[in-house]
Formats: sequence, C-alpha cells, structure tokens
Amino acid sequence: MKETLKNLSIALLIILIIIKRPVLIEAIISAINIWLYSVFPAIFPFLMISDLILSSNLINIITYYLSPVFNHLFKVSGYGAYVFMMSLISGTPSNAKYVKDLLDNNLINYDEAVKILSMSLLYNPLLILAITSFLKPKDQLLVILLNILINLIIGICNRNINCNFQKRIPMIPKKFNLINSISNTINTLLLILGAIVLYASLASLLPIYHPLLVGSLEIVSGLTSIEIIHNYHHALLFTGILMAFGGLSIQTQIKSILKDYPLEYSLFYKSRIIHIILFILFFQIRLLII
Repeated sequence: MKETLKNLSIALLIILIIIKRPVLIEAIISAINIWLYSVFPAIFPFLMISDLILSSNLINIITYYLSPVFNHLFKVSGYGAYVFMMSLISGTPSNAKYVKDLLDNNLINYDEAVKILSMSLLYNPLLILAITSFLKPKDQLLVILLNILINLIIGICNRNINCNFQKRIPMIPKKFNLINSISNTINTLLLILGAIVLYASLASLLPIYHPLLVGSLEIVSGLTSIEIIHNYHHALLFTGILMAFGGLSIQTQIKSILKDYPLEYSLFYKSRIIHIILFILFFQIRLLII
C-alpha cells in the first residue's frame, strides 16, 4: 500500500511538472533570484567571518563574559551565547554553521547543539526589512524584536531539558585557510540554494496559492507574497507566524548543514510550535493595547 501511494505521488508530481511547466520555470528563476540577490549577499560574509573567528580568540572572549548568563538562565554552555550573538546579525541557517563549527571542534554535544538551535532561529534584520516592506517601519521593528524575545523565552522554557553541557572549555584557535573557507562557504550556500529552489518549485505546483501555505514551504517566497493580503493585521500576523515556523526550506537547510551529525530534532520542532503560539499571544496583546 505504501509503495503504491509512493508511485502514485511520483506519477502525479510528473504530471504536474508537465502541466504547470511555465509556472514551475518562473518559480525556479524567482527562487534563484532570491538566493542570488537576497540570501547570498546576506549570508556569504558571515560564513567567511565565522571561519576567521575560529582562528582567533574571539569565541573565548564571548564565552568568558556570557557563560554565567547562559549557564544559569538557559543551562547551556557559553558557546550558546556565541551562536545566539552571531545569529542576531547573520540569521538562519547561519546558526547551523556556527553549531557545526562547535561540533567539529568537540566543544558541545549533540543534545546541546539541538538546544542551541531551538533558541537561535533568528533572521538577518536587513533581509527582513527588505522583504517586509509592506509593513509599517514600527511593525517591522516589532516583528524583529519579538522574534528575538521569543527565542530567549524558548531558551528559558527548554532550560530544564538536560544536555550535560560542560561549563567552559576554552577553544584552541585553528589555522585559517582561505581556500578551504571559500570552498566550504560556497558548498554551504549551494545547499541553501538547492533547498530554496526545491520548496519554491513545490509551492508553485500547489492548487491553492496562499502566503501561509507558500511560506510553510519556503519562507522568503511566502513573506514576499504577503503583500497581496489586503487586511493589514492579517499581513502582520502571517509575517510573525512564518518567521516563527521558519518554513521547511530553512529546516532542510539546517539539516543539510548538520548532515554529518545524528541530531534528534524533536525539541527544535516543539520549539517552533511554542514560537508560533507566543507570537500569536503577543500579537493579540498588541491589538488590545492599540
């Protein structure tokens, strides 16, 4: 039965690709443009900088000052502070790259990696400002700040989940290799491109076109399509929900970057549900205040 459903699904997908070929091609070109003009410029510098940071003593400085806060408040090591601070300016899926660097150097364990990922689903502020131009500036700022606040609340909600972290292991700086850094960065960006194109293509084959449906697959496409919503409050609500969930594309990108490690992502998924609920709650409070 399962094999039959699989075969039927593949056959249906082939039929849809043939029937909706012009729409599919347009979606692929649009996805490539999103990657080329929005994602690539936003992420490339920070992926390169993350390798430079590994060759310096900056991580040890960050963890030295912020370890007490993250140890007691979130019950993760100071390396969680490093990932969170970097993710504030570079966003996701860069957070997965920072976590991978820590795993590669045996500075955190698998459980702590997922715990840190769960509280660092942040976005490049400049990218969010660019693709949410349909919102008022004060509401753009509100969405960005709420996303940061809710990630911190999620960290507190997950604090009692044991990950057996070691309070502070100083990192030994690694020698920086420019060629390897460029190669690894490009490979990571190509993984991101593949995920964006895949889910944007699937979204174009859907029978119903709605920002929440499109955004649940590929968040940037979903956010840019919210401008078709005429109800401003719905547009703001949908923006927050999509940022809280991240989209299957973002989640695939994170898993692709961390594919060498057998991580258990259930906590990450539960955190996304909490994120959505908290944003809707804050949104309702905002409506009452206004």
